Amino acid sequence: MRRAFFVLAFLLPAAVFAQPGRFEITPFAGYRLSGDFNAQSNRAFDPDLNVEVDESAIYGVLLDIPLSPNWQIELLANRQKSAFIVDRGLLEPSNELGDVELTIVHGGILLQWGSGQVNPFVTASAGLTRIDPKFSELDADNRFSASFGGGAKVFFSENVGLRLEARGFWTDLDTGFRDRYDRYDSGDGLFQGEASAGLIIAF
Repeated sequence: MRRAFFVLAFLLPAAVFAQPGRFEITPFAGYRLSGDFNAQSNRAFDPDLNVEVDESAIYGVLLDIPLSPNWQIELLANRQKSAFIVDRGLLEPSNELGDVELTIVHGGILLQWGSGQVNPFVTASAGLTRIDPKFSELDADNRFSASFGGGAKVFFSENVGLRLEARGFWTDLDTGFRDRYDRYDSGDGLFQGEASAGLIIAF
């Protein structure tokens, strides 16, 4: 996680001195859909499992730093409190392994257009996802992640607006984990989609 903050600390001064303009701070909240990945279990009778990070609410903050009227450097931090779930198939109930907290810290770029009240945009970013299971069998880990999204900024005045966004996240999960009964190994990534709304404060 410290590496992500070093990257953001490097990007921030460069963006600040690149060109004066309007900064935007956007606290936001939303809902993230469940994401799953295939896992290999040590149990001979149950070799292939579907492990999910359950859907739940998210919250965070965005900082947009102007490079030009259309381009912004974007810094993102958000958090999701969820749970690991093992899905053993259509005819069997899901088992919850335990709670997990995902903290994402990204730096990226945003392209917006439109000069009126509504400004559509697309954005892409990369950084780290901290996966912090809330049970003793697993340690917290930092994994590379990336995102791509789009939406619209709707301004009510020069300094206040609403940001509506849909975004997809991918987190590298080339790793394994163990619960109290078994070990699960995966070479997949975790894909998650989310929708959010935030209050833009521009200055």
